[in-house]
Amino acid sequence: MRKSSSLLVILTLLLVSPPISGTPPPRVLVVCSDIEDVMMANSLGNNFTVRVLYLGKDMPDDRSLLSNAEYLTRYDEVWIPDLNLQWTYGGRLSEEEIQALMGYVKSGGILVIGLNTYVQHWNRRLDELFGVRLLRMETPDKELYIEYDDRLYPCNSTFKIAVVRPVRAKIVARYLSGEPAVTEARYGRGVSVLMTFNPVKTLTGNGSIAVMYKGIALKGLEDRLAKPKLSALKLVQLKLGELVRNPVFMGLTAFVVLFLMAYLGYLPWGVTIVLVTLTLPLSKLLTRKSLKRRIIEALKTLEGAALNELSEELGVEPKRLKFPVAVLKVTKRVELIDLSEFGERDVLITPRGKEIEGMAVWAISGYPKLMEKIARNPGVRVLDLAMSLNMPPYDVLETLKRLSTYGVVELRKIMFDYEVYPTKALARWFEI
Repeated sequence: MRKSSSLLVILTLLLVSPPISGTPPPRVLVVCSDIEDVMMANSLGNNFTVRVLYLGKDMPDDRSLLSNAEYLTRYDEVWIPDLNLQWTYGGRLSEEEIQALMGYVKSGGILVIGLNTYVQHWNRRLDELFGVRLLRMETPDKELYIEYDDRLYPCNSTFKIAVVRPVRAKIVARYLSGEPAVTEARYGRGVSVLMTFNPVKTLTGNGSIAVMYKGIALKGLEDRLAKPKLSALKLVQLKLGELVRNPVFMGLTAFVVLFLMAYLGYLPWGVTIVLVTLTLPLSKLLTRKSLKRRIIEALKTLEGAALNELSEELGVEPKRLKFPVAVLKVTKRVELIDLSEFGERDVLITPRGKEIEGMAVWAISGYPKLMEKIARNPGVRVLDLAMSLNMPPYDVLETLKRLSTYGVVELRKIMFDYEVYPTKALARWFEI
C-alpha cells in the first residue's frame, strides 16, 4: 500500500510540474582559412553550436555558401576572424559576398570580423557596415593589452593593429593607449563587430582571451533586434534566382525557347526536325490535322513541291509550314530533299516513296528545255546538249550528275563524253 502511494505521488508531481525545456545554443558559423582559425572556432566552447566553413586553399569547402543569403540566415552569428589572402581559396571577398553579408546583418544576424579580414578585404561597404573609418595601420612598440569588461587581456603585439575612428559604432573594448580594439555597430536589425587586431594569433600561448570572445558573442545576441530571417518576398526572389542559375533549368529554358522558335518556323530544317523528333507527341498535338491533310493532298497532286511553291498552293506562309512538314517527315509521311546543291535556297517536299517522281517534276520546272531534249533524245551526248542549249558543257554535266543521284537521268560514260538517258520518272512527262 505504501509503495502504491509513493508511486501515485511521483506521477502527480510529473503531471503538474512544468516540462523541462532548454533553449538550443546559438548557432555560429566560423569562416576559416587555416588550422589556427579552426582552433579559434573550437575556443567558443559549449556556449554555441559551431559550424566551420573552411576556405583554405588545401581543402576548401563550397565558397558559394558565403554569398548564399538563405544559408547565412541559418546562423545567429557569422565569424570571419582571419581571412588571410595568402591562405584563402577564392581571393578577396567579392561584391556579391559583401552584399550577402550586409543583407545577413540587416536581417538580424551578427557578423564578427578580425584584422586581416577587414584590412585585406577592405571595401567602402565594410566601413558602412561596421560604422567606422580606417585611418591607418600601426605596429605596436610594446606588449598590447585590451581592456574589456573591467579586465585586461594580453594581445599579440607582433602583428599590426588597425586604427579606426568610430563614425556610427560604439567602442566595446580599448587598448591601454585608448584606441578602439573592438567596436560594435547596429545595422538594420543586426549587429556588426570589428576586432582591430588578429583574434586568431592572440590565442597562441594564451587561451584566456577566448573569454572575451565569448563575451562579445553573447553581447551581440543581446544587442540585436531580432533573429536573422528573410522576408517571404526575399526568399521567393532567392529561390527564383537559384532556379534561374540551375543548369537543369537553364537547359530546359533553352530547349523551350528553341522549340518555340522551331514551331514559329525560325530555325533551320535540321534543328527543327531534331526538336520535333525529341518532342513528337507534343509536336503532333500542336499541329493542326487539317493543315497536315491539306499538305499531303497537295503533294499527291503535285507529286512534289518546293516549300515556296507549296506555300503558294496552300496560301500559308512558308515559315508556318516548316513545323507541320517536319512532323510529317518524322512520322514518315513525306521526304525532304535539299536543293542548295542546285543553287536553290529551298527544300523539295515529296510524298514518302515518291522522291524520284517529285525530283523529276522539280527538274522539269527548273530545267525545262534540258529535260525535254533528254526525254525526247535518249542517249544524247552532253556536248550536244551544251551546244544546243548554249550552256557550258561543265555546267550541264555537273547538273546531270546531281540529277542522276536522285534517279531522274542515267549517265553512261563513253570516250570523251557521256550519254544521257531519261528514267521512267522523267520520260513519262513527255510521252505522246
